Amino acid sequence: MNRRTIPSLQMSVYGQDRLRSEGFVVMPLEFSMTQEPQRLIPHFHDFFQVFLITGAGRLMHDFRDHDVTGVTLFFLSPGQVHTIHPSPQMRGTVVSFTQEFFDHQAPPPSMLFDLPFFFSSGVAPWLSVSKEEAARITALFAELQREYDAALTGVAEVLRATLRILFIQTGRLYARKHPVKEASRATLLARQFHLALEHHFREWQALAPYAKELGITVNHLNDVIRQETGHAAGELIRQRRLLDAKRLLLHSDLSVSEIGYQTGFQDPSYFTRFFRLHAGQTPGEFRDTIREKYQSEAA
Repeated sequence: MNRRTIPSLQMSVYGQDRLRSEGFVVMPLEFSMTQEPQRLIPHFHDFFQVFLITGAGRLMHDFRDHDVTGVTLFFLSPGQVHTIHPSPQMRGTVVSFTQEFFDHQAPPPSMLFDLPFFFSSGVAPWLSVSKEEAARITALFAELQREYDAALTGVAEVLRATLRILFIQTGRLYARKHPVKEASRATLLARQFHLALEHHFREWQALAPYAKELGITVNHLNDVIRQETGHAAGELIRQRRLLDAKRLLLHSDLSVSEIGYQTGFQDPSYFTRFFRLHAGQTPGEFRDTIREKYQSEAA
């Protein structure tokens, strides 16, 4: 079997070179699909993307497949393996941006960490948009495209502001479709735990460092996470480490031992036992199976 790695792709070369060098590109989805066929096979990148998709197709995101119709928003965080299998009628817009461009001079923490679509492995990164909701969302994408193409004075600030409005509007849509208890202490703690997990999952495998950072006891942390997610906090840590290992097995040429070390396992045999327990396969078996699957789909 051809053991090529899953590629890491750069931002599309489209439109304004200056804005692209600053970390922002917006372009028609159909241009990407016809002019950049490498994006129709599984790949990843080190920047964020949000897609407006109209029409039928299948999305692949970190080992999950999802069929879409109508109008769909698709959100991608850095490092997530993904692709789109479009129908001939699929149209849309894709916005690519770096965190540095989005935040600019805004102090930390980034607004991106407050959104449910980015950084979280527990939330579906796609959102179906009704016909009534689509007009406002579509208009915001159209405004991003117009500003990018014209590149007038102050364009970067307009793009950042429009992107923030888009995320606020999308967050409202998500909240209506997935209502949560607003501003509850438990909900806030769960979100803070997920963000800490994204920052530290390779170095912190026990609950104590997370509880210390959040200013609560380990027992309270576990109780809150189980209440909010239905899973123990330790299970979320294990699943996040497993996802990291799966990504590396799919799109890197690191050995199994090297991947174990990179994901925080000092003993390669323990990494193999951990992976087999939670994935049902050894790391080597998973690598063979997943690469064969995606390479056969790309053939």
